[in-house]
Amino acid sequence: MKSPLLKVALAAFSTALFSTAFAGIDERLDTLERNMQEISARNPQDTLGASFAPSRYEVNGTSWFISLDLIYWHTKMGGTEYAYSAHPQFSGSTLLPQVDGDLKENDFGWDTGVKVALGYKTPHDNWDVSMRYTYLNADSTSSSSKTQPSVLISLTNFEVIYASKVKSRVDITYDNLDLELARSYFMSPMLSFRPHLDVKSTWMDISQNVQITASHINNTNQTAGLDFKTKQTSKFWGVGPRAGLDTSWFLGYGFHIFANLSGSAQYAYFKTDTTQLLPPSQKPFLQNGKAMDVKHKFHRFIPSVNTYLGLGYDFFFNDNRNHIALKAGYEIQYYWRVNQFNKSDDFIVSTVNVNQTRLLFEKASEDLSFYGFTGEIRLDF
Repeated sequence: MKSPLLKVALAAFSTALFSTAFAGIDERLDTLERNMQEISARNPQDTLGASFAPSRYEVNGTSWFISLDLIYWHTKMGGTEYAYSAHPQFSGSTLLPQVDGDLKENDFGWDTGVKVALGYKTPHDNWDVSMRYTYLNADSTSSSSKTQPSVLISLTNFEVIYASKVKSRVDITYDNLDLELARSYFMSPMLSFRPHLDVKSTWMDISQNVQITASHINNTNQTAGLDFKTKQTSKFWGVGPRAGLDTSWFLGYGFHIFANLSGSAQYAYFKTDTTQLLPPSQKPFLQNGKAMDVKHKFHRFIPSVNTYLGLGYDFFFNDNRNHIALKAGYEIQYYWRVNQFNKSDDFIVSTVNVNQTRLLFEKASEDLSFYGFTGEIRLDF
């Protein structure tokens, strides 16, 4: 039979053991709660969710940053066809064209442009706000000449004119403004995401001037050597939402690979104008030789997509008060249906009264793309 003293000792030992065990659990629970607070956050619905560490560049200065991009892009646009070659033959007094040549169109080269941006890193949940402006001017001059019996037939003039030379110049002025809200965060120690939501606004002016020099094969019409001109303009201004995702894969030693993708849909206002000018000697009663001037104003939705990928390098200096990021890569911008030139479809003359005529148009509705190299320098200060 156990003694009263032994019973008291066992009770005291059991109490101490349970107290130590519960004290250890409480300590572990406190540690776990602190760790959870570091990797989680309460959302607006007051529930607990994962918290991703911000990956934006922080400096010991203000929260502003600026960037400058130099772009070297090639332009591609449909709807610039201006003539085709042919070999007319006579059947009695009628000219019969034998079309066995090729189509003539404008082909753009490489042009330089610029992007400039100003941004601010807000204290609210590590968001940043920025505004970026892009400017590029591209132009192309193309011409073709033929000697008899070969000729060129214009695709921009309603009248069939057999030409010895056709010259076409296309100009594109591109202005774009993006107002961007974004947040950068790490998905892993070597991978970061930067989703963004923007308001995008684009201005684009496109023009084509075609000069047609009549061939001597038109002698019966007394037009040989005279110049006929066609002027086309297609201008639009659009605004709409843009969304995208920027990603960075960190390689170490300040280097990273980046890949960005975004898309937008803008509600655009278009103004187009088609003008045809005749030689003054042909129709002296026409003011300035203007035989036609057709304008059109309308709205369209214009989708676009942008992708940019390449290599970047970052470093801090001035005791971490400043940061510089360098990027170089390949960029593509694609816009659907921005060329809305009026294309000559047909020219109908009434058989009852030859003074009654009707011109038939169709819209080119062709796409435009820019692609090439972009180099960027960014300063956080």
